[in-house]
Amino acid sequence: MRRTVRLLSALVVTGTAVAGLSACDGLTPGKTFEDDATLGEKVTSVRVDNNSGGVRVHGRAGLGKVTVHREVEYRDGHKPEGATHRIENGTLVLADCGDECSVSYTVDVPAGTPVTGENSSGEIRLSDVGAVKVTTSSGAIDLDGVGGDVTVGSSSGRITGRGLKGGAIRATTSSGEIALTAAVPQDVTAKSSSGRLVLTMPDARYRVSAETTSGGKDIGVSQDPAGKYRLDLTTTSGEIKVERG
Repeated sequence: MRRTVRLLSALVVTGTAVAGLSACDGLTPGKTFEDDATLGEKVTSVRVDNNSGGVRVHGRAGLGKVTVHREVEYRDGHKPEGATHRIENGTLVLADCGDECSVSYTVDVPAGTPVTGENSSGEIRLSDVGAVKVTTSSGAIDLDGVGGDVTVGSSSGRITGRGLKGGAIRATTSSGEIALTAAVPQDVTAKSSSGRLVLTMPDARYRVSAETTSGGKDIGVSQDPAGKYRLDLTTTSGEIKVERG
């Protein structure tokens, strides 16, 4: 009897595995290609208008011409024709590539170029650019050496920043940690529905508001109700930690 049960169980597992393989066999793998473009026109700003795929924008001091590297994945019949970026009055627009298609960009621009826009699904990584105002519905946001005001948001994803030297920072995420390191004293607003908040701030006197429903608070900077800079920190679930750097 036990042998019969074991045999039936094995047949069920085997049948399930075969059925799973049959289902996967019906899926056609996406095709990919990469290309590069060097732009002859002057670029004064970047706007992200992508549906699916990562975006990386690097500011380069003394850069001669803007370059765009593109990685595209698509299904049969959906290969994009021509470029998916364009320039509008000096703004480099990084657009999507249509249905059943995903495009990721790596762009080199002059240092200090401002970046705005939205990425529906995919990470955004920005370094040595100017003012930033970007969002992504699903994906991490990583900032390094941003030299202007920062306003970033992610519905689901971690937000990190290093060497931030703008006038103010505003970072919000529905789910994910926010970890920011400022190079100069500045106002910071950081909000997460679920995730810890970790800030490293230069020595200064701050007006601090820190609220968490579930998690500890460790405020390691000088607090002064009349301080020049404000730290407004809120998380529903997670630790709030502010240290002096």
